[in-house]
Amino acid sequence: MALLRSTGVAGPAASFPVIRLEPPDKAAVWSWSRGERTERHAFVVVKAGSEVREALVDLTRRSVIRVEPRPNVQTAIVPAEWRRATALVKADPRWQRAMRLRGITDFRGIFCDALSVGQFGEPERRRLLKVPCYDARGTTNIYGRPIEGLMALVDVGAGVVVEVTDSGPVPVSRADPSLEQERQRELQPALRPIASSAPAGFNFTMDDGLVRWAAWSFHIGFDQRVGPIVSTVRYRDGARERPVLYQGHISEMFVPYMDPDPNWAFRSYMDVGEYGFGNLASKLAAGIDCPAGAVMISATLPGQSGEPYSARDVMCVFERNTTMPLWRRSEIVTGSHEARQDVELVLRTIPTVGNYDYVYDWVFNRKGEIRIEVGATGIAAAKGVPAATADARGGEQPHGALIAPNLVAPYHDHYLSFRLDLDVDGLANSFVSERLVAETLPAGSARRSIWKRVSAVEPSELGIDANHGSGLWRVENRSVKTALGYYPSFEIVGGHNAASLLRSDDPPQRRAGFSARPLWVTSHKPGEVYAAGDYPNQSAGGEGIARFVDGEAIDGRDLVLWYTMGFHHVTRPEDWPVLATVRHAVTLRPHRFFAQNPALGVPREVDPASRERRQPTEPAAQRR
Repeated sequence: MALLRSTGVAGPAASFPVIRLEPPDKAAVWSWSRGERTERHAFVVVKAGSEVREALVDLTRRSVIRVEPRPNVQTAIVPAEWRRATALVKADPRWQRAMRLRGITDFRGIFCDALSVGQFGEPERRRLLKVPCYDARGTTNIYGRPIEGLMALVDVGAGVVVEVTDSGPVPVSRADPSLEQERQRELQPALRPIASSAPAGFNFTMDDGLVRWAAWSFHIGFDQRVGPIVSTVRYRDGARERPVLYQGHISEMFVPYMDPDPNWAFRSYMDVGEYGFGNLASKLAAGIDCPAGAVMISATLPGQSGEPYSARDVMCVFERNTTMPLWRRSEIVTGSHEARQDVELVLRTIPTVGNYDYVYDWVFNRKGEIRIEVGATGIAAAKGVPAATADARGGEQPHGALIAPNLVAPYHDHYLSFRLDLDVDGLANSFVSERLVAETLPAGSARRSIWKRVSAVEPSELGIDANHGSGLWRVENRSVKTALGYYPSFEIVGGHNAASLLRSDDPPQRRAGFSARPLWVTSHKPGEVYAAGDYPNQSAGGEGIARFVDGEAIDGRDLVLWYTMGFHHVTRPEDWPVLATVRHAVTLRPHRFFAQNPALGVPREVDPASRERRQPTEPAAQRR
């Protein structure tokens, strides 16, 4: 940052919300060999007051290539702004007066949050945050006792509380939402330890970000906005290192709440672009967040001042035995029995975004598959209500569920957009959509109907219809063929891809247009990275995917897929006071990529002749 300050691009009071390496040319990356020197550029966002500028810096020559203003945009929210906004609110006489009306005079145990405001109506140039508060006295679950009906609007740029709105006191839940074991009234019988270990050592290697495991190799990076970046993924097929995925990472996450109350209707977060999955990645605990013995990975991230800092243990890598057979065949006729254990390699991070924790995994297996899993856990956002039971007046809610006395958890959605830059056996790929179509058989056939697959190579950029029905989506390379004469491809298997139910003219939906479709396909362009645009905070919408899909040809081109992992959260009492982890996934699956099952060559881990028949140990409670 010394270069930007010395050249006058950044003044002494400027901050740097974004500092990242610009990706080099793709073809050069795929052909790069260790030891080769490459020129690198850095992309920097410079913020001075309300002014935002973007700079491109040549790191090799230590020169500024270009500087461009970005008027009328808001950068992501940073922790210093949260602290400033909450301090301003607590010092405001209007807020203090409203708290005293609720019988609260000691503000030291009150926790206040700072939330992005979205955009509703006219563009807003002030840098705004909305601040609700919670009664955290006597509990470690700071979100467990919301102080409902009270909301402050803060202009954090100017350092003023714009307004404090109070719709009247609502009873604060007195139930203890703490999560510590010592504070639970009843505990289940403890299980004996169940260990997952690698007594003979790891089966993977890590060397300066390059991971090798089984037939896979890939690089790991970490970014302040998107968190883990998996790149240059190859599969070793005989003597060939076959490219599969150039780069994959989360691009955006949209979380709109379904409560029309003014204190809730604005809550339509863009958690990646407004806050940052990398910035909010929490420190992982071995033996809890990751298996004991997992390799813990720290990341170096840029601070607002431009100085780097170490984010400790924000990723982990480990192997796990799924306890399912990778494949199995027991032959009755010959008496043979062959099976292999399904072992996976996992890269994990867990960003804590306000009240939610997201267990975010990249999973590689020996079937040639790559799976992205996201487990949602943490604390459901709750609002205070007068009713203590569902059968009381006001207890049954159309937009949420009563989860505890005087607490309702509003319904909401989660839409995660993953940017998947697939390069299947090279850069020239095509997108194939296939439908499973019923076929009526002619008279005289024993059957009356069957189904067949009908394929179409899509000519131009598109979004898959939300009502897509049964079928397959594939990225294939039509310039090469396998030994069987097929074009090699990878299939996108979407396990959770609910599309948004919001109207297209609803302001939050305009900002998150990507959530309207389960999958988008675009031609690769280096600057098209974020599904809701570069600056989603307080944006009006129409950026990102809405601009990327413009009818450009995609057949035989370098393609990028944008998969929407979508799920509706219909809340329930079992979600309180902490959410049991619910997992969602999407899989990249080889389809005609290999000539046979790639797991056929997996050797036995245990020699059949050495297997012992073991009986389970009798439970301790049944011993005499």
